Amino acid sequence: MKRIPRHLCRWYGLALGFALGLAVFSRWPRPSSPAAAPIAAPPAEAVSGEVEIPDLATILRDRQGLPADWDPGLGAPPQFTDVSEAAGVTFAYYNGNTGRYHYPEIMGGGVALFDYDGDEFLDIYFANGNRIEGAPSIEYRNCLYRNNGDGTFTDVTVQAAVGDTGYGHGCCVGDYDGDGDPDLYVSNLGANVLYRNNGDGTFTDVSREAGVADPLWSQSSSFLDFDGDGLLDLYVQNYLTYSVAAPVDAFIYVGGEKLRDYPSPISFPGAPDRLYRNQGDGTFADVTAQAGMLRPDGKGMGVACWDMDHDGLTDIFVANDGMENFLFRNRGGGAFEEIGLAAGVAFDDMGVPESSMGVDIADYDGDGWLDMIVPCTRKQVYTLYRNLGTHFADVSAACGLAQLTSDRTGFCPLFLDYDNDGDPDLFFSTGGVRANQLIAAGADYQERYGVADLLLASDGKGRFRDVSSLAGPHFQRELIGRGAAKGDLDNDGDLDIVISNLAGPATVLRNETRGGHWIVLRLIAARGNREALGARVRVEAAGRAQSSAVHGGVTFLSQSDRRVHFGLGSATVVERIEIIWPDGERQVLEDLAADQHLTIVQAGQGPPMSGRVLPQAAAEMNRLETPRARQ
Repeated sequence: MKRIPRHLCRWYGLALGFALGLAVFSRWPRPSSPAAAPIAAPPAEAVSGEVEIPDLATILRDRQGLPADWDPGLGAPPQFTDVSEAAGVTFAYYNGNTGRYHYPEIMGGGVALFDYDGDEFLDIYFANGNRIEGAPSIEYRNCLYRNNGDGTFTDVTVQAAVGDTGYGHGCCVGDYDGDGDPDLYVSNLGANVLYRNNGDGTFTDVSREAGVADPLWSQSSSFLDFDGDGLLDLYVQNYLTYSVAAPVDAFIYVGGEKLRDYPSPISFPGAPDRLYRNQGDGTFADVTAQAGMLRPDGKGMGVACWDMDHDGLTDIFVANDGMENFLFRNRGGGAFEEIGLAAGVAFDDMGVPESSMGVDIADYDGDGWLDMIVPCTRKQVYTLYRNLGTHFADVSAACGLAQLTSDRTGFCPLFLDYDNDGDPDLFFSTGGVRANQLIAAGADYQERYGVADLLLASDGKGRFRDVSSLAGPHFQRELIGRGAAKGDLDNDGDLDIVISNLAGPATVLRNETRGGHWIVLRLIAARGNREALGARVRVEAAGRAQSSAVHGGVTFLSQSDRRVHFGLGSATVVERIEIIWPDGERQVLEDLAADQHLTIVQAGQGPPMSGRVLPQAAAEMNRLETPRARQ
């Protein structure tokens, strides 16, 4: 607070009112006001002497309903709106709950955001469960929603021929045949499915002829080019060895009553993941053992494929459930070595294996190296691994995650700069795997296993704060969140979120945060791997550098928008974009306008770039109202 002599208050108040009228009230939507209350007389002690005048930051904070200790470094307050019903997205994941507590019932399913028809709008694909006992039903098939470009979606599953009826868990996307159309891989409890995109709005099931119809219980999967030949290979993560014919009994106590519940993964043996090499003729070869990656004991839940050490080769991190994680370093020549323990990612900072779920990567601290976030079960701490180049450090406690995450089980992590201030924030889909023992035995399924999702804001200085209560009604609902994906569904420059909820309707969250400037990049490589998987991108704007990459697949069971998104804060111009393409070629672009979707083609392969600039009115609505000053 600032104290000024009373005789100057009138002029100070006029100046302050005029400034606020220009800088604040004309730009924020004004809430409806109750009937005006009588103005109270000033207290006697304030008649003479000095009066307290609130500063501008306090007025702005109070107007937005922010906590008294809100740090301006957190950026703009988040606002997400559930538009599922209005958008026409009615998908609901069916887990085939039988009352026999088959373990697969509690794990699915995933979602993919990709432009299957080439109209520059992201479409949505959901993997669905089915009857876990008996014959599957067409009623519970997977679903593809086409983005109409006007905020609505149309179910085109039948027309596109992608309605697999297996017991679905996850999905990933990649142009494995190099024809320019993204293909789709679905991981199941049972035979997996590879859908080849025909380029006319339809797909063909080529699983068996391609040799990737893995019959085990598969979870997350990812396309990647591990050998640098320009052809997309496929990593498939298998979870447990499970037999529907022999469910394992497990029990909990609710109010002194012994009740059945889902067992722990330690009750089952693991299963080997698969690395499939693209042969270039439409088929794949299983090279898992040849590459030095055969681990029959693995219990994979999440996978991330990226060049962790900047040596030009794609490495693979595997998040395992209830055992040590794996990190396979690519040595070149088609060989990998497992270095999880040496690299500091096998266990948490106490040397304890966690029940790791999904994984996402981003440069959270701005040092140019992509770090990892791995959520886990309740009473454990979601782990943030800081990339130090040759190894990682567990910085979860220092970043505040120990206090923020130990009360709920997290599944799908998403690094996303929701307010476009240049700092990656964090979203987690959450949900129970054991019933809440404080909920009555007769409660419905969602009530017993539901948990509220979590949104954490970065303060730009390496710490996070829970802002879920400010982000909208969705974050107050206790759902059973599983797979999730981020992407700019409406092409307005901010990242939206789609969540697949177990045994309930999916959620489409439109990002309505009044954030900063931005730029979104789609990269097209010159040869082979046209989607530029493995490319590294560095952007410089307003004296600040940010780094990202085009990666095949991360998170849990899901595929996010592959376009590379950067929040720019108050910067209106990107001074420099540097791209290291998958073949090692370096390309630099300079002096580009912010607030546009830009397609960049590798140099020497036609026009270097094309873009769509957001209309000025929409850009103005989306801009950060109070750009924060960085230290």
